[in-house]
Amino acid sequence: MKLYLLVFALIFTSCSMRIENKVIDWEELAHLNGHHYDEDTRPETPLRGPSAISKELIEVDTCKDQTDEEIRNLDSMILKFDGKINEPQDYEHTLDGLQRFIEDSGLTKYFTAKEMVKANSQSIAKSCNYTNLLPSRCRWKSAVAQGLLAVELRKEINKDAKAKSGISLRNWWRPSCYNSKVGGAKSSDHIQARGFDLDFKTPKQRAIAQAYLCKMYKEGSPLSLQVGIGCQTLHIGVGSPKRLSRYPKDGSRFWKYGSLGRCSIKRISTDDCWKQGRDGKLYIHTENEGAGVL
Repeated sequence: MKLYLLVFALIFTSCSMRIENKVIDWEELAHLNGHHYDEDTRPETPLRGPSAISKELIEVDTCKDQTDEEIRNLDSMILKFDGKINEPQDYEHTLDGLQRFIEDSGLTKYFTAKEMVKANSQSIAKSCNYTNLLPSRCRWKSAVAQGLLAVELRKEINKDAKAKSGISLRNWWRPSCYNSKVGGAKSSDHIQARGFDLDFKTPKQRAIAQAYLCKMYKEGSPLSLQVGIGCQTLHIGVGSPKRLSRYPKDGSRFWKYGSLGRCSIKRISTDDCWKQGRDGKLYIHTENEGAGVL
């Protein structure tokens, strides 16, 4: 009888463990986060379909979805990297106005407003009646917060380096028309200018930057951090109010792109983040018996 009870207990425990450690469908997770699994490697090319309806170059986004928590997270990030808090509404809604705003807020080198608003596909932007992809001013704080973070990542990858290396920045704001024509996911954070895509020259540089994000998250500021991980690309967002059931309630999320599976370096030794907890949720970091999934 004792033997039967022991066998039953072992089977029950095994089944329980399988239930807790849910299989991760990375392609589905990328989609839930508003991205395509191969987004970091495929070119932006027009999809076939009807021509876009002409749009005026005005501030069409009123940011009704923006929360006080998101603004606090953006301000915290800006102050964390010695930036200054300014009000975007005090500046003109022009490319020059954005450049003055980011400079006054502390983003004075390496990244420019022109780089932030440049469309990867000029022809698609033109078909949507845009010359520059300049979002409404209520989204501009994200440019400063994420830009200052990108500066820190640039410093990190160049520590002790003989030759300094840069980071390319793309895909800040993608208006719905542009996003649709390049085949972007309908729920992409880029539609609300809530993320940058950063391209690195080598997989190791990306892994070093990724480790810095791990460290920053564990320090607790800000909590709402979004990270998409590719072989030589990181999608980085701060403060998004989006909450998904596969992630913790603090808004932090991560996912990986298909290119990471083919990459020579997933992470460096000091990086102990990117975990699945016993509850099946994905955590940038957790001390609750989490297992690494990269």
